[in-house]
Amino acid sequence: MKVAILRPEHVAGETVEMFKGQGFDVVSIPFIKIVPRDFEFDPKNYDVLIVTSRTSARIMVERGIKHENVIAIGKKTAEELRKAGIHARIPTRFDSKTLYEEFKDELKGKRVAILRSNRGDPILLNLPNVDEIVLYDIEFEWGERQKKFLKDLDFDAIVFSSRMTVKSFFGLADYLGIDVADKLKDKIVVAIGPPTKEELSRYGIDALMPKEWTFDSILKLLKSIKTEQKS
Repeated sequence: MKVAILRPEHVAGETVEMFKGQGFDVVSIPFIKIVPRDFEFDPKNYDVLIVTSRTSARIMVERGIKHENVIAIGKKTAEELRKAGIHARIPTRFDSKTLYEEFKDELKGKRVAILRSNRGDPILLNLPNVDEIVLYDIEFEWGERQKKFLKDLDFDAIVFSSRMTVKSFFGLADYLGIDVADKLKDKIVVAIGPPTKEELSRYGIDALMPKEWTFDSILKLLKSIKTEQKS
């Protein structure tokens, strides 16, 4: 099975090797890129930090930002922070909506900083006494590689890693005049979590989604499908 993984270049390598190690033929193509911002931030001004992505965690660690009370979205984000000796709690599901529902009562009366991209889920801004600290911008990546990929669509399964990746993918397809929604009907389409699945549904795509919103779970899902196809 040939799997297309749509992740930003700087984080794709580990995922590609993981899938190749399980016998998949992998093509990796980024449809978004990360552009770090200059920012000023003093963690001492806050009671709690919310870190929403692995990229945010990496930037935080690189800048030497530490705090005793951190909430992170996802195991990989928490692992990244742990490398710098920062212990982070995580919600039961790895999205902003779940974090909001599970921590909103605890965060009442607290000074909260959200460290994330310029494309973060607005639901977290409903927390009381919250500041959004934008660490990086997410931009579409529309080069020759991406154009060729959309014209060929040479894969059996495709994995969308974020809502913005979906927007970039379909935005470029529309720009090129390619009806990718129709072409994807014959492919296995996987969304890493609810926001990504919801975005795909806007284009008429009913994507599969793993039980846990991680690439480990996506790998298990595709291995299961691959086994069924052989039987």
